[in-house]
Amino acid sequence: MSLHINIEKFLRTKNISLVYLEKVGSTMNDIKKYIGDKNICMIADEQKEGIGRRGNKWTSPKGNIYLSFLFDYNLSIQEHFLFTAVTANSICKFLNYFTKESINIKWPNDININESKIAGIMTEIVMQNNKKYLIIGMGINITNSPKINDYKTCCLKEFNSQLKYEDVLLRMIETFFLEYEMILKKEYNKIIDKFKNNMKYLGETINILLPNGKKQKVFLKNLNFDGSILIENDGKEEKIFSARIVNDIN
Repeated sequence: MSLHINIEKFLRTKNISLVYLEKVGSTMNDIKKYIGDKNICMIADEQKEGIGRRGNKWTSPKGNIYLSFLFDYNLSIQEHFLFTAVTANSICKFLNYFTKESINIKWPNDININESKIAGIMTEIVMQNNKKYLIIGMGINITNSPKINDYKTCCLKEFNSQLKYEDVLLRMIETFFLEYEMILKKEYNKIIDKFKNNMKYLGETINILLPNGKKQKVFLKNLNFDGSILIENDGKEEKIFSARIVNDIN
């Protein structure tokens, strides 16, 4: 397939090997088979066990982007969020090529068009033989999206009917590496600033759902370098690492 030849050629310039599969359980899990070999980009046409938020299964039919990268990890744990930020920034930039709708990041790792989720991101650090590896996963709804009663979703085809999957996939990979260059150049503050510029609800009063099930109404004051949010509640500032924004039904 010419698409994968073109992608393979591009990735080779980045010292990355392509693994293309028609079906996988999930790219996040299946790519772990290649740990210790080389830098890998895994693309699948379809996932049988796609992973959504909080470990839930995410429907992953053919026609969307299911992609994971495997890299050597050479930053500190405190800088781990930079990879989520770079990936989110690249997806926003990619979507802007195809639609003029409002695109935003819903902290920590969802990408929305207007009020509906179109993409999600996962990152994981894996240790093997005393060496750290990073896995970055992304799922982007291109031609279809899951229909879930209490969860708004959308796909890119709803906003642009003139899509060619081959062009879209190659453009996403190229855009990712344009943004990833900022990590290589150590432009860390620039990465975080771009994320904040795309971030929904920053500087607004929001409802957050904490891991213990408690809901709080807080002011979203800032995004910290480590990916936590700085909130203000009853005049007191607090860093929140794990929570869900529940201003809408997403």
